[in-house]
Amino acid sequence: MTGRLSVERALAVFAAGDRRAAWEQLTTLARREPSEPAYRRALVQTYRAAGHPDQAARWGAAEPALLDERERRMLHRAAARARSASELRSYLALPVLPPELEALLPPRAEQRRHRSEPLADGLEKGAVVVSAFLAGPAIAIGVVVTLVSAFLGDPSAHGAAQATASGVLFAAAGVGVLRLAASVLRGRWVVAALLLVVVVVAVVLLSAADLTSSAPFDRAALPWGP
Repeated sequence: MTGRLSVERALAVFAAGDRRAAWEQLTTLARREPSEPAYRRALVQTYRAAGHPDQAARWGAAEPALLDERERRMLHRAAARARSASELRSYLALPVLPPELEALLPPRAEQRRHRSEPLADGLEKGAVVVSAFLAGPAIAIGVVVTLVSAFLGDPSAHGAAQATASGVLFAAAGVGVLRLAASVLRGRWVVAALLLVVVVVAVVLLSAADLTSSAPFDRAALPWGP
């Protein structure tokens, strides 16, 4: 009885022209009491009358028989685009998805990639920050110091060049690791493999760097050295 009266009041508000208020009332009730179909049916009715088939499909998901062919197609597309079952349940305000929609969800591997996308974005942004605000300025300073020292004939120019080269390798390794992790999370395996090569080469060269020698690297420490 309470549910019917609430629906009647909301429909009266809708008929009076305040559609937004009616939808807000019905949506609140439908989310609060997901087992009560009257609210969802009223939402389907009013959204259909207002020419919003996507919302009619959304609120009719629990009872697909209420939907027309166009609304059902829209509902199926929404399910196929969902990043996870929990996201779709939240969008539809349903505690359990109907089997018809569960079957339309993307493969689990794709769902995992979608869930890891925020972390991948964070790693990519971290790589940009490291490149633009840490590694880039440090390398630029090192290059300038090296050039000025060499121009003035300062014997420290060689050491500055070696330190700058080591900084480049360290930046390549750090940025490469961040982008490598982001590529793995996104399933971009070819890019990840290339970045892994870059990181490994940078780490190997760093391990062989010798700032006390006239040669930039200790050849005996390199895997391909004598």
